[in-house]
Amino acid sequence: MRCARDGAPAPYALRMAWQSERWATLPEGGGLLDQPAGLIALMTASVNVYNAFKTLARGGNIVQLAASQPLVLAIVKQVERLENKIYG
Repeated sequence: MRCARDGAPAPYALRMAWQSERWATLPEGGGLLDQPAGLIALMTASVNVYNAFKTLARGGNIVQLAASQPLVLAIVKQVERLENKIYG
């Protein structure tokens, strides 16, 4: 995720997740089930990916991270593959 690595702008869903967390509110009026279809799942996934990249950046040692948090490493590798396909 480029915004976690090099300060690129965060995607919309991640910005919405941060704002929702900061202000303790949902993006749209109403309750959880009143939110646009898929938005909460997209926000959750965006935060998980961002946190995975930040964990890798803090950890530094990729071998140790692979042993202690293999799912974090798997998320990072998959997103890097997708970014390479999209951005080259």
